[in-house]
Amino acid sequence: MDDFTLDLLGIKDSSLKFDPKYQNEATTYAFYKHKKARFIHLLQSYPCFCPACGQKMQRNGFKTVKMVGLPSGGLTNVFSIRKQKYLCPSSASCPKTITKLAAVQDVKANERISRAVKYQAVSKLGQNISQKDIAADFCLSGMTVMRFAQELSTYLEPNHHYLPQNIAFDDFKSGNFSQSGMSIIVMDIATHRTLDIVRSRQSAYLRSYFLQYDRQARYAVQSVTVDLYSPYRAFIQEIFPNALIIADRFHVITQAYRALNQVRIRAMKQAGHGSHVSRALKHYWKLLTKNAARLDFKHYHKSRNFRNRQLCEQDIVTRLLKMSADLRLAYNYYQTLLQAVHQADPKLLAELTQSAAGMPEPVKQTNRTLRKHLQEIKNSFKTSFSNGPVEGTNNKIKTIKKTAYGFRNFANFRLRVLVELKNSYVSLNFNNQIKKAASSIQEQAAETS
Repeated sequence: MDDFTLDLLGIKDSSLKFDPKYQNEATTYAFYKHKKARFIHLLQSYPCFCPACGQKMQRNGFKTVKMVGLPSGGLTNVFSIRKQKYLCPSSASCPKTITKLAAVQDVKANERISRAVKYQAVSKLGQNISQKDIAADFCLSGMTVMRFAQELSTYLEPNHHYLPQNIAFDDFKSGNFSQSGMSIIVMDIATHRTLDIVRSRQSAYLRSYFLQYDRQARYAVQSVTVDLYSPYRAFIQEIFPNALIIADRFHVITQAYRALNQVRIRAMKQAGHGSHVSRALKHYWKLLTKNAARLDFKHYHKSRNFRNRQLCEQDIVTRLLKMSADLRLAYNYYQTLLQAVHQADPKLLAELTQSAAGMPEPVKQTNRTLRKHLQEIKNSFKTSFSNGPVEGTNNKIKTIKKTAYGFRNFANFRLRVLVELKNSYVSLNFNNQIKKAASSIQEQAAETS
């Protein structure tokens, strides 16, 4: 029964037993680090032999130590362990006096926290929980939890001998870790697994970062999916000469979306604040950004901005476009671009980018951007890759920052993000560690034979 109880408490050491000295009160309750805890009294004693002479050592009293265990029943379990002290006096076979203290399995020497607690605390870092809340659950400090996570850093380091064939990266707002305030997330776009978090998005920094990878690994990259940020192009062509640059379709459509909104707002200002045109364009702005093929033409509702007339979505859009000639041109450009991207039609895209004469200035600016990246946009029609998974990961990083109330150290920020996200290098590096350990054991065995 005692062994079963100890197993439930997470104690795997077979030599640890309930202390008979506290037989009547094996469990007591007191405050430990300003939190009420359950104290469980244990005894650690076993035959111990001298490492120098090999003789059985003498028992030499006890030393009581406290060890934090896994919580249960809403309370922190603190193991009060009476450890046996051992003594081997100096003799002819043993040149000097040797002392030892009974050791507990799953606990490193001179530590007071079990490995089970470490693993549980680190596993909770993979959830959207603040570091302080995790520490409070295990009666630890916040930095202690982060030190546990830092022990995993060797498994989260990128392997500079490997890069997937299809990668994608995008910037996100990280804080004061770089001069621009923007960092980069690099992802294997085929498996949606995060490769690394790069401190800065500056071209010189990115170039020096990717040059750490072997030439063979960089030349194996076949495609790089990015947004329309121009400074990326030069260093991608240099670092990944065999890669096809794919423009993210979301950012392509966003260019025309922003231009359409700028033209709409300008039309509202020209009409004047409080006018019918201004109120209608403000109230129904979402219908202008909706795909024209998905506008409802079957259901009619009262439209307050059009004297409560029964109108469907298509009727409303038709009336809105009659309010401004520039708005109608921008809307047609936006809808044609949507059609070209959704149908993956490079011919329609080329015709659109060549016919921007007479368009409003925001649309002309968008057209110049699309013409500059025309071939990259056409490349996106040949594959299903996009920066959608990267954008979703960016939103998750924002949540991590919000829960943690920010980070002051980039290494801890990167570590927390990689622990919480799906990562490609954990299993890869873990297998490499196992292979290294196995090869060292074989070499030692060969030397002894």
